[in-house]
Amino acid sequence: MSNSLIFKLGSATISFCLISVISQSAQAGTLHNGWNYAIDPNYDSLDSNNSGGVVAGNTIYEIYGMAIKDDVDTNNIWVAINANLPLTGNNTSSASNGNIGWGDLFFDFSGLGNFQAANNSQNVIGVRFAPNNDSQTPGIGVYGGVKAVSVVPQNYGWSNLANHNLYGVLPRTGANAAMGDLAWNDPYYNPYTTIGAWSQPETLIPNVIQSGTKIGDISLLNNSDLTAAGLDLGVLPATGSQTFGFKFDKSLLPVGNFIASLILECNNDATALVGETKTVKPVPEPSATIGLAAFGLIFGANQLRKRNKA
Repeated sequence: MSNSLIFKLGSATISFCLISVISQSAQAGTLHNGWNYAIDPNYDSLDSNNSGGVVAGNTIYEIYGMAIKDDVDTNNIWVAINANLPLTGNNTSSASNGNIGWGDLFFDFSGLGNFQAANNSQNVIGVRFAPNNDSQTPGIGVYGGVKAVSVVPQNYGWSNLANHNLYGVLPRTGANAAMGDLAWNDPYYNPYTTIGAWSQPETLIPNVIQSGTKIGDISLLNNSDLTAAGLDLGVLPATGSQTFGFKFDKSLLPVGNFIASLILECNNDATALVGETKTVKPVPEPSATIGLAAFGLIFGANQLRKRNKA
């Protein structure tokens, strides 16, 4: 991004009238074939153009949708993402490590109603799925007791959701950014909905895992894997060039309501999904399985005997 844009994001002296900004309520998710879809608009990603300006919509950082399937038959949680940004991110000199990539996915079951409160109490479950992102974990997987941190400055991004929308999306499109099932200024994301700067850590949007304990593994999935599991991109009004995802054992998550947040390392786009997990399907006891098998053998033998007598 251009130096002028970096200065704008890093300056703490810029003021903006927030009186006219009205908080938008959560949008209902779309349920289809066992998948819960959070549909993200295609106009609210931001990127720099060749002349050093900023463009909005359908950029490499655009997220079009995220879907989660709670599979009670296989006891797996499936996650699918459709976007323009590859799993391995975008190589660019704008980032301190030469790559702007995906943030980690955060599941909040805390019931606290606020992302910062859940994060401060380390009441978040995080999933690192991008192997080369800026996450401070040892590798991909599911992590409990998570503390999230922002890597926006290292990726020359927008400090938080307010900066992204009010300085980026709104003046260029005339429309407010959205985060899938939630609005950019939903109270859940306060204080990240108030103008901030890189020099104000408390207003930087957390987007990767800083610390946590690994509690399980994930299996990375491609478009074919997800389609075979019932993912239908036709649900999305627009789609991007990249579809990928992962699955993991659903016993790693609590049962109940959650908010899942996914924010790019540069905060050039973000999405959220409101969902619910169901009780794990019980596995039959070995004794019950043996009993059913024995019953089947006895029943089969009796039927054979009857046929022979006839």
